[in-house]
Amino acid sequence: MNEIITVEEVAQLCKVKTGKAYKIMRELNNELEEKGYITMRGRINKSYLLKRLGIEGGNNVILARSTGLLPRK
Repeated sequence: MNEIITVEEVAQLCKVKTGKAYKIMRELNNELEEKGYITMRGRINKSYLLKRLGIEGGNNVILARSTGLLPRK
């Protein structure tokens, strides 16, 4: 099951302030709404965020795991 993460987790992963994290989340939630998905303000699907950040494959998965946003194997 996909996990929903908060602005604090997005800010930590992207190494930005919460204001910028909200902007990223707004943009991605708008993309998801255009695709017909239901979204929640202040929350984002972790898998979608990682995919759009280019972190879902290769060595970048280690970074996501070290921040706690992906489970350790």
